[in-house]
Amino acid sequence: MASSVIALHGITRVYHLGDVEVRALAGVDLTIASGEFVAIMGASGSGKSTLMNLLGCLDRPSSGRYLFEDVDVAELTEPELARIRSERIGFVFQSFNLLARTSALENVALPLFYADGGPARRSERRARARQALGTLGLAERERNTPSQLSGGQQQRVAIARALINGPGMILADEPTGNLDSRTSNEIMDVLRALNREQGVTIIVVTHDPSIAAHTDRIVTMRDGLIVGDEPVAHEAPGPAPAGAVGSGVRTPARAEHRGSVRDVRAAGRRGAGAPPAEARLRMVASWSFALMILAAAAQAISRNKLRSVLTTLGVFIGVAALIAMVAVGQGANAAVEKEIENLGTNLLVVLPGATTSSGVRGGHGSASTLTVDDARSIPREAPAVERVSYMVRQLGQVEYESQNWTTNVQGVTPEYVPITHWTIVEGRALTDADEQTAALVVLIGHTVAQQLFGAHEDPLGATILVKGFPLRVVGVLSAKGQSGWGQDQDDLVMIPFATAEGKVLGVAAPSQQQSGNNPLFPPPVNPFGMQPRLTGKVNAIYVQARGAAFVPAAVEQVSDLLHDRHRIQPGGVNDFDVRNLSQIAQAREGSSRIMALLLAAVASISLLVGGIGIMNILLVSVTERTREIGIRMAIGARRVHVLLQFLAEAVLLSAAGGAAGILVGVAISQIISRVAEWPTLLSPAAILGGFWFSAAVGIFFGYYPARKAAHLDPIEALRYE
Repeated sequence: MASSVIALHGITRVYHLGDVEVRALAGVDLTIASGEFVAIMGASGSGKSTLMNLLGCLDRPSSGRYLFEDVDVAELTEPELARIRSERIGFVFQSFNLLARTSALENVALPLFYADGGPARRSERRARARQALGTLGLAERERNTPSQLSGGQQQRVAIARALINGPGMILADEPTGNLDSRTSNEIMDVLRALNREQGVTIIVVTHDPSIAAHTDRIVTMRDGLIVGDEPVAHEAPGPAPAGAVGSGVRTPARAEHRGSVRDVRAAGRRGAGAPPAEARLRMVASWSFALMILAAAAQAISRNKLRSVLTTLGVFIGVAALIAMVAVGQGANAAVEKEIENLGTNLLVVLPGATTSSGVRGGHGSASTLTVDDARSIPREAPAVERVSYMVRQLGQVEYESQNWTTNVQGVTPEYVPITHWTIVEGRALTDADEQTAALVVLIGHTVAQQLFGAHEDPLGATILVKGFPLRVVGVLSAKGQSGWGQDQDDLVMIPFATAEGKVLGVAAPSQQQSGNNPLFPPPVNPFGMQPRLTGKVNAIYVQARGAAFVPAAVEQVSDLLHDRHRIQPGGVNDFDVRNLSQIAQAREGSSRIMALLLAAVASISLLVGGIGIMNILLVSVTERTREIGIRMAIGARRVHVLLQFLAEAVLLSAAGGAAGILVGVAISQIISRVAEWPTLLSPAAILGGFWFSAAVGIFFGYYPARKAAHLDPIEALRYE
């Protein structure tokens, strides 16, 4: 006697619809041996479909025991039940339950994705699916979608899908309910051939006696109970007509070679202790499954192209805005850093104090309180100072042939150029000999060179007039561009301090004059006589500390020294001001960094909005694809499979939006840089961060819809309309 595949003992199934209790099964006892062909008959509401769901491990009984191949189903975990549905049971449904807009070949190959022992390569899966379709006479229809097939053809595709993993049992729920009589007989001939030639256990649920007559045993149900169990007598079968559908049907793998349920459980519970060869196979299978998940997600996205594009729009805009705004912020930071580099991180500037007349105080630089001796005493008396330079400056007219330009004329010592990080692009710098002899030489800035000589004439060696004095150009300064305050740093000329004081400029006049434009406050008298020629005065002293760490000490030492030299009483007002320019630039850098972060935060809001859009669309997708989810679970998909597939869809959507946003964000940054002439700097960290953030948005906002899909009841999902 053949061993039993199914053994039911006192099975009940109770549903609760609000306060109403519905007993679908009221104590069913049934045994089905391996290789039997059984029909379960009964009127609508008799419990036969509920029994079918229990037999297929889609549902669990409320009470009683269900032994499948001598294993109690109640002891199996969800992954083990899914593995049984994948490898040991094949489903054939009344409504076919094929995936719409998916070819017959892809529908048949679908269970191979979820089988642990399924082929890893796509070509192998398609070959097996093609063989199964050819066996059922559908070789020429493999590219057709369900809507392009007749009812009989769709049912044969469903049978091929049920057979693709070589199950030991097929459950057919009203397999001929939507077919005409001729097609119904063909389908039953196919099932009978599988039973006779392959020994597959087949259970058919039907209400049609003529369909039940094809089987070997009829189990009759009424009101959740088995009321009849009778064998069916058949005449000796004759040879099948040549070419008849159903003759010569072969499953891809014989059921007896697939192992028992106990083998399936053992395979599913092997962990880290598996042999290396098996571990490698599991790794290959995992990689194949990952590719399948991505392929299935991409296919689902491609079915709704317009909706997918609109879904990614939020992420696309967010990433593009993030990259563009960060580029603008990074460009501003780079400009500030360049300014700090130009100034030097260890640079101090000492400015003269303010005048006071009739109770009115001028600003810094309105008095000439700094002297050359002050500057020369600093490196001797301040150990934290490395070197010092000083200057006088005035606006003046420069001329060359027919060209003229008003610029900033600076009289400086030779140390000024290296202290302030100027470089010479052509010619030479000022020397000590130039200073000692008050040489009539000049360095010109890039802007002055452009205004006087244009782009094609070489200024080196030319003689220009600076406030009427002829000076020979010995060097051209490198271009620094605009400062953080919008001042053109290249609009200047430099001459030796001795030349400026003795010949060109004459005196260190106050750099800031009080305005007399306000009628309420007439200009005060000038009792100090600032304009008469006073020698030895400077407009500014530039002090370079020995390093960035010595700047605080240098500030203190210079302040104390000048305080003593100018005989300022304790508590008195200083007639000088020591400024740490690197701190000012660093403060501006901090402000620029904060602005860049704010811009990035604003752009990130678009990413969050895009993520909410993805979650909304996926929730709609879960509702639309409820039946598809049920089909996948029925053919062996585990909850984690469904979860990963929907997560993959979310990640693909967000990653596609992120990739497109990167391209557009880079383009926008370049456009801003060229059209608006703003400094921009593309940040690789922002580009990679934007992409990974978009993927993270997909995972975060896609998890809830994916989890909702994974926890759907497969029975309810299959019934969903």
